[in-house]
Order: sequence, then structure tokens, then C-alpha cells
Amino acid sequence: MTAVILVCSQDAELYLLLAHILHGEGFEARLAATEDEAAEACTSAAISAVLLDCAGWPSDVASICALSKEAGLPVGALIGGDMRAQHIQLIKAGLEDVIARPLSPAKLIAFLNSVRPRPEPTISSSFVIPADLVVEDHAVVVAGKRINLAPMEARILKFLVERQGEISTREQLIEAVWPNPRYVGRRAVDVHIGRLRRALAELRNVRVRTAYGAGYAVEFHET
Repeated sequence: MTAVILVCSQDAELYLLLAHILHGEGFEARLAATEDEAAEACTSAAISAVLLDCAGWPSDVASICALSKEAGLPVGALIGGDMRAQHIQLIKAGLEDVIARPLSPAKLIAFLNSVRPRPEPTISSSFVIPADLVVEDHAVVVAGKRINLAPMEARILKFLVERQGEISTREQLIEAVWPNPRYVGRRAVDVHIGRLRRALAELRNVRVRTAYGAGYAVEFHET
């Protein structure tokens, strides 16, 4: 399966150059020219990594980096010598690799060689709900440990648990969880999933898994 690299840039000539290099190395390039396009690609498309062109990007590059990291994507940033402040922001957001501008093909190829295609989404074949798990309207209780949740995150978790380890798409979550689904965007699902994950971080045996390009599922692990 060919790895797809998302190129976040508003420089058409740079994108064409990167696409040519990527193709020569066996990768596929996909362009995102706005923050909305980048967010949509990171959360729903089968992207394997992100190349972020920091020069001239119209919004906060750190937010795109953070979103990519939340989606589990490696990020390489094209940064000029006069972009120290942005560089620091990106490092705080989880940046792995800096590719200096003017473009260094050797550095770019080194980053690409670290990228692997995302695995195909699968359904857990050994899904077992812990007997001591209780999802309440405002909390989840596991093995006597109570974690407070916002009502929306609690409803999402309950739906994922009821799906018995199957992958739930964003559309399925919107229809099942939100009172007025027609007014809810896909990005809202990712925001609440992120909050749910942070809340569940205290529980080592419960996590929400991302099936890239498909949706989300809940997993339980023995402690």
C-alpha cells in the first residue's frame, strides 16, 4: 500500500516539487491549502505523515502540528532560518523533524524513510467488557475507580462500549450521540474524542483507539 503524505502549503511551486520528489521515492502527495482542509485530511483520510510548509501558512502552524500528532501522524516541518519562534511552538506541539529551507532533499528523504503506511482498520476479535465497568451520565467507574466525564464524552464512551469493539465512524457517533446531528460537523467528534482520551488517561486498562481513515473503537486491556 502506498503511503500518502499530506503537504500543507499555499506555495504551488513547492507542492509540485515535493510531489515530484515523493513520487520518485514511492509516495503519494496530497495537498491541503487551508486549515480546514488539513484538519479534514488528518482526521479522516488515509494519511501516513504530514509535511508542513511554515512559510506563508495563513494560520497557526502549531495547531496543525498538534492536530496531526493527536491523529498519530509523524510531522516534518519546512522551516526557514528566521522562524525561531514558530520552531519553538512546533516543538511544544510535538514536532519530530525539521527540514530546513531552502529544501534539503537528503533531509526530506530521511524523513520519508521513517514513514510507513497506516495499517488497515480491524475489529477486535477478543473484545471483553470488564464486569466492573459502569458508564454513568457523568462518569465511568472501573474497578472501583471513578473518572468524571462531561455528558457528551460519557455518551460517546457508552456508545463505543455497546458496539462491542467494532469501529464506529464519525457519522455513526454523530447520529447516535448528538441530540441534533444535522448541525454537527465531523471535527466536533474529534474534539470530544480528544477530551475523552485525556479523561481516560488515568485508567491504564481502557483506551479509545483510532482506526485511521475509518473511525474509533474502545479497547480494554488486562492490568
